[in-house]
Amino acid sequence: MTGTKVDDLSVAGQAISLRSLVADRLRQAIVTGRFPPGSQLRERELCELTGVSRPSLREAFRILEAEGLIATAPHRGPVVTAMTVDEVGHLYAFRRLLETFAAREFARRRRPEDLVALKRAVKRLDEIEATGSPFELLEAGTTYYSAIAAGSGNPYLAEALGTLHNRIKLIRFISLQKEGRAQGIESLRILSDAIVAGDEEGAERIVSEHLDRIAVLARAIVESGYALPSEPAVAI
Repeated sequence: MTGTKVDDLSVAGQAISLRSLVADRLRQAIVTGRFPPGSQLRERELCELTGVSRPSLREAFRILEAEGLIATAPHRGPVVTAMTVDEVGHLYAFRRLLETFAAREFARRRRPEDLVALKRAVKRLDEIEATGSPFELLEAGTTYYSAIAAGSGNPYLAEALGTLHNRIKLIRFISLQKEGRAQGIESLRILSDAIVAGDEEGAERIVSEHLDRIAVLARAIVESGYALPSEPAVAI
């Protein structure tokens, strides 16, 4: 979120849909670990932090629950979702299926406006590769993957990938705090080159290999209790 402090939850007085804005602030707080997996989201506390009413807060909760970021627990109310290793494995298998198809379709279609968006996303990653914070890299990577999804020309695929990426943002944020991001960014550059060249099979293969590598780290992060494992691994 350009120009917004990650630790600032206040939304009072801003002129867009309150439920969307509250959901966005809470999503970022979950992604960056302010509200860790399994933690309870207390309405009274969050109303004070955000400056909004309980009805607006509950509407935001419904958005995040639909995305799979929170769940309603008996006798506790809304809690941040804590995935199991098996659930992460299923999500990354699904991600692999969707993103290999998206990359192949993008390489086949190659609409000029989509290629411009992809090149812009790669340029941003290049700019912050060495000095960017994990949050900046997360946002830049999300923009890159959104460009891939949009380039497929399939709006339903793009919507499904958007929802999936929301569910794994915390894992990706944690992964970007360890060495290995340079290798991951290089894979994204190579994928971009394959798409621009119209290499459908190459684009599909690159995505498949890239996701196979980062799925290993994703499972290790969850297995470690949402913490960085000691073994080196590729990230992004």
